[in-house]
Amino acid sequence: MITADQHIATPPNFVVSCFCFLLLLGCFCSSQKTCPNCGSMQVPYPLSTKSTCGDPNYHLRCDSHSQKLYFDAMNGSSYLVLRIMASFQRMVVQPSPWVSASSACVTQDMVVSEGLRLNQTLPFNLTFSNTIFLYNCSPRLLLTPLNCTPSSLCHRYLESSGHVDKNRALKCAGSPDLRPCCTFVAGGMPSAYRIRLHNSGCKAFRSILSLDPEKPASQWEEGVEIQWASPPEPICNSKLDCSGPSKCLPAGRSGLSRCLCNRGYYWDHVRGTCFRNKHKSKAAGLLGLEVSIGVICFISFGTIIVLITVRKSSKRFNQAKLDKAREDMLKSSDSGKNARMFQLKDVKKATNGFSQDRILGSGGFGQVYKGELQDGTVVAVKSAKVGNLKSTQQILNEVGILSQVNHKNLVRLLGCCVEGEQPLMIYEYISKGTLYDHLHGNCSSTFLGWRERLRIAWQTAEALAYLHSGTYTPIYHRDVKSTNILLDDEFNAKVSDFGLSRLARPGLSHVSTCAQGTLGYLDPEYYRNYQLTDKSDVYSYGVVLLELLTSQKPIDFSRDQDDVNLALYVSQAAKNGAVMEVVDQRLIGTEPSSNVLNSVQLFSELAFDCLREKKADRPSMREVVQKLERMVKIELEEIGQGSEL
Repeated sequence: MITADQHIATPPNFVVSCFCFLLLLGCFCSSQKTCPNCGSMQVPYPLSTKSTCGDPNYHLRCDSHSQKLYFDAMNGSSYLVLRIMASFQRMVVQPSPWVSASSACVTQDMVVSEGLRLNQTLPFNLTFSNTIFLYNCSPRLLLTPLNCTPSSLCHRYLESSGHVDKNRALKCAGSPDLRPCCTFVAGGMPSAYRIRLHNSGCKAFRSILSLDPEKPASQWEEGVEIQWASPPEPICNSKLDCSGPSKCLPAGRSGLSRCLCNRGYYWDHVRGTCFRNKHKSKAAGLLGLEVSIGVICFISFGTIIVLITVRKSSKRFNQAKLDKAREDMLKSSDSGKNARMFQLKDVKKATNGFSQDRILGSGGFGQVYKGELQDGTVVAVKSAKVGNLKSTQQILNEVGILSQVNHKNLVRLLGCCVEGEQPLMIYEYISKGTLYDHLHGNCSSTFLGWRERLRIAWQTAEALAYLHSGTYTPIYHRDVKSTNILLDDEFNAKVSDFGLSRLARPGLSHVSTCAQGTLGYLDPEYYRNYQLTDKSDVYSYGVVLLELLTSQKPIDFSRDQDDVNLALYVSQAAKNGAVMEVVDQRLIGTEPSSNVLNSVQLFSELAFDCLREKKADRPSMREVVQKLERMVKIELEEIGQGSEL
């Protein structure tokens, strides 16, 4: 019922603007121009209201007469933009008005375009914050998975929301058997691009944002939430369109040229700028020396190399067979796209020969190195343990999983290398380390406040909800923990480490597998019956919520014997009515506001819901996201609408 895609970008530029920007910040350049306000509504980059600003692929229409902002969907329907949340890359538009006849249960976009339909080639899609009520429906929808029962919330909306006049409400209510109304949650995946209306289906829809069934219908907020994908570098026609450390170069196979950042800089899609890498490459200064040494070595050891090559030809032949088998394994997976294959020599150069001073971390799988590709991109390189079959399988499994996902809160795969003795995975470098380090370890000096923790919880939940219900085949992470949640420069969460992950099997409620995971996070029901489900991830996520709430480790033998396990420790405190005593007091301060206390209380209740003994009693990750969004709104109210979380 819903489908969509994303992509593309493009914005021109003014030299004067860029020059001023350089004077102010000195470390980066702007290759974009933000559009002027439309009336009182700000239009943040990359959204565009004209060809000379923003990115034309993110087009909105500013009506010159009313000075109101509109989102133009396909087939002629337009939707008034109610608000834009730039930091979340989301906006809310007003659902289509009803037709003028007060007794007709039909919305105008049914007549014009058969519902809301987004262009699949553009970077917009629906979020699953939208709960959709369909009205004036065909009886055949009673046989679909939609909730078209007499208890469906769509009836409550008609009866007591106050948004529908009495005559129209009577027409829309109709007979539950002959003209039912239905409820479903829309969006939440890149393929979510349509809410379909049709003469043989339903003829009207309303959308409620982050619906809370506990609230009266009169307090439900109408709107359709749309999110946009991160923009790539701006399109250009000549070098004059680019500013500072960027050049107008061909990009990809599209035939378009873009303002690509110079070596030593990287593209920040949020600000639409090229930022200088924090370290400078020393390669340029040493290039002449390297070439000279290379020539001397080549002449001196040429004969020896030839002899070694002949003697090891058999070994290379066997290694080539192994490489081919690994490539075939990756290509035969269920991946949506094949991973980019890096050459071993390039990876070695990027990591300075896998130097010990480049090691970011170690684990049961092997080691992770920091590297820099030839174009200046800083990456992380994960290496399997030599000769360890299980470690090799985990790396290949992780590449297969990451090749078929795309979400801003999942670590992004750049490619892999299978030429060496062990496979290597190359992915984006996340600068601020792990959530665990910030809560308990090396980065504990950087204190994460309540707003940052709430945002990290929300972003992690969005990533897991995407894995469970936003991909073609659901994915169970199987090792959710604070060490697998990375934080970027702005402390945004990136879920990582998919070595233990498993694809769900169509038609089955679970995957039968030996219990694996980390002590303190492992779902007890999964441990007992070996049945892995999405609710196993929910349990592990609940432990992460407790870490965020208390700043304490999931397993800590320095606590009393009965309190070693964090989940049991906090649950017991809650039973004794002392949950606020185990909350990190730095989060609430000495005189906390009622909004902060309410937010913390809701957060702890959500954690306990995720940690319920029976998996059937736990919420889905989609439900977790919706509850966290309501907490985010409470926090926004606390800091004022003009601020960002």
